[in-house]
Amino acid sequence: MSASLRSFPLPKASRPTWDDTWMNVARVRAARSPCSRDQVGAVVVSASNRIIDTGYNGPPAGWQPIHSDGCTAWCPRAAQAQLSHAHGLVQDYSDCYSLHAEANALMFSDRRLREGGTIYVTSGTCSGCAKLVANSGLARAVYATADRDISHRDSARWYDFLQDCGLEVLHYERPIA
Repeated sequence: MSASLRSFPLPKASRPTWDDTWMNVARVRAARSPCSRDQVGAVVVSASNRIIDTGYNGPPAGWQPIHSDGCTAWCPRAAQAQLSHAHGLVQDYSDCYSLHAEANALMFSDRRLREGGTIYVTSGTCSGCAKLVANSGLARAVYATADRDISHRDSARWYDFLQDCGLEVLHYERPIA
């Protein structure tokens, strides 16, 4: 005797958008950053929504000292910012040992695969990363609204720059789960 299989309709779940999906991946990658001040993640996806590469901010691979003490122990820029809370961070990144998330994601990705794609970043952009993104072959850049002060980056200026270079720039304002 065979049992009949009854089907029950499942409740419709809210399916995340591609922007939600990739921004969540970027947030997970950000958690790998050894920076105790600002953990940032980035994901580069193709025009067909396939992951090309990811990155997070941190010093070059193999660079010592061990990162477990937090960036104020080994990064002159972070240490200076900690000493002068009133002045905050300066726009000059020349004394920071870390590479930014966008740079790490782009450095290891193949340009042919990312042409026309999108980069998702969990924070605002700086001048150096904006120039890399502008020349990357990507068509879109999606930046999460920062939950901390990033005025030292002057991101609005660099979003305008990216748009002037032909990229679509979106501000991701949905909560990241």
